[in-house]
Amino acid sequence: MPEGRTLAVSRLRLASVVLSIVALVFFAMAMLLSSSRVAFLVGPVVLGAVALVLALMARGSAVARPGPVIAFMLATLAMIVPAVVVGSVIYSGAAAPSSVYMIEVDSPDPVDVVIRDGADRTSVTWDSGNTITLDSNATVIGINARTAVSTTVISCEIRRDGTVLVADERAGTVDCSFVEGDD
Repeated sequence: MPEGRTLAVSRLRLASVVLSIVALVFFAMAMLLSSSRVAFLVGPVVLGAVALVLALMARGSAVARPGPVIAFMLATLAMIVPAVVVGSVIYSGAAAPSSVYMIEVDSPDPVDVVIRDGADRTSVTWDSGNTITLDSNATVIGINARTAVSTTVISCEIRRDGTVLVADERAGTVDCSFVEGDD
């Protein structure tokens, strides 16, 4: 192989290795900063893919440095590690165990209720004694009930598996919230 071709292959492999290292450093920094944005993890995957393409383009010369095994291994590592982390985060959220919560509000008058299931909120008007069963894997479950009559006593209760997690009773407005880990 001509020396010019070997030099070109060496430069492609070096570029592949450098991109792989940049991708891994970028990934490590995103993990250390506890970034929850998937975009920070997609960047290293893209850089790893580009590094893999460069490594494939530079597969011609065995004497070119760095070696082809190093270029392929680093590029594959830079692409697969962030992809596995993204996949495991998505899978863990989908496979998280859910619990059945019973949320009950009792009031002699109709109440305006906001139900919190993680980041989701639902607003409804309930009559006295309404109960909702909520199957959720959220870490925050709550209910806020308010009546138009400020002297009306409202009680609320959140139960899981028959155990009362939160109970409160107040006049006019009541807020029951359960945060996983506080029990």
